Amino acid sequence: VIDKAGNIYTSANKGVVVFSPDGKVIREYLGKNYSNMHDMEIRIEGDNEFIYAARNANAEGIKFNAHSGEIVLKLPFPEESGLKLKKFNPTAITVAANGDIFLSDGYASNHIFKFDKTGKYLMHFGQKGNELKQFNTAHGMTLDPRYNPARLLVCDRNHKPKGRLLHYSLEGEFISVVITGLGMPTSAVVQGY
Repeated sequence: VIDKAGNIYTSANKGVVVFSPDGKVIREYLGKNYSNMHDMEIRIEGDNEFIYAARNANAEGIKFNAHSGEIVLKLPFPEESGLKLKKFNPTAITVAANGDIFLSDGYASNHIFKFDKTGKYLMHFGQKGNELKQFNTAHGMTLDPRYNPARLLVCDRNHKPKGRLLHYSLEGEFISVVITGLGMPTSAVVQGY
């Protein structure tokens, strides 16, 4: 992801490495709290920039200050969902304008979990499978603000026939299949918004 100054944040096994626009390492957040971020999104909130990340190997989503590295929120599996999952492997994270957080469990149950901005569990939707309203590796996800109200754009990587993009409402209601037969779509970005 890229911050407002043009710095580039990348994830690796060792943690997060931040590069200046000309490619020099300017900051690192290293160690187990910052390793293996499968998906990242950056947001300006007030005077600060925050990184939201899905950490599949660590079974959580996190939010941390992009400039200090301070972790301000962790999103583990929400027991209050009532689901009895054996695995929780988040693959994607995105945030709505009101601060609601969506975290997909794409390498396990294929549910998408919705939390409020404080991390309180609100709901979940989806399930594993190849039917119209099921996911087979809900791998990437972003907010699609071209619509009013905004929608979730979900990359369903292994759905048969191979790969598709879907629109869901922010309340977890299926809206439409946007594109099918993409191969293995892994992430989505809506440019210019």
